[in-house]
Amino acid sequence: MKTIIVLCLGLFLAGAQAQPGRAPTREAPRAGPRIILYEQANYRGDSLVLYPGEQLPNLANGRFDGGGRINDRISSIRIEDGAELYVFEDANFGGHVMRVTESIRDLAHRPTPNPRVSWNDRISAVRVDYELRRGGGRPPNPDQLVRRAYEDLFGRAPDPEGLRYHRSLIIDQGWTDRMLRDHLRRSEEFRGPGIDRIIQRAYEDVLRRAPDPSGLRTYRRLLLEEEWTEQQLRDHLRRSDEYRNLPRRN
Repeated sequence: MKTIIVLCLGLFLAGAQAQPGRAPTREAPRAGPRIILYEQANYRGDSLVLYPGEQLPNLANGRFDGGGRINDRISSIRIEDGAELYVFEDANFGGHVMRVTESIRDLAHRPTPNPRVSWNDRISAVRVDYELRRGGGRPPNPDQLVRRAYEDLFGRAPDPEGLRYHRSLIIDQGWTDRMLRDHLRRSEEFRGPGIDRIIQRAYEDVLRRAPDPSGLRTYRRLLLEEEWTEQQLRDHLRRSDEYRNLPRRN
């Protein structure tokens, strides 16, 4: 049975999109960024071409261009001209998610976050975006991304298990910093008592007092709904009249 990790990722691009549950209207192949999904490994068998902005939220309602069923039947993926693909284990963009920026010859060799299960014949929804590649610079260090996200969202360093798991999502599943942070924001630690601890800590450090109920409500909403970081919260408190009127410490 598939392990479900429901992720809501704000990764949509402007442009024409397919109607939910329906395959995009097919047209003659055109130049530019695109992805090709193949029924078999090594880019063989029936195929389906998709372009940036297209999405299939439920592959049970889609078909390869040759008419064959596509749900849980994809075994290789070709990426062309800067397109990038998000594949989901479950329909409606649910379950595990992998970001694909380079062609994959055989999905049997690409594990899901469950290392005992591969992505082969396991994709039930897809979305195509476009990533402008810029040369130069070193790729981000996965450990640094995880540590920075934990510090920003939880105010602490990651535990060894959390560091190991989220590092694997970046390396093996192609996750971006945004994907990682969206995932962490939906954790119990962030949405539960942890968010109050973040606010409590900021008030004590900046205003030298505990937060009042109104402040708790306001900043809880900003952290959850507006996706503020702890640094943004502290900066906001430092712009308040209360902070400006505090006696300066020697």
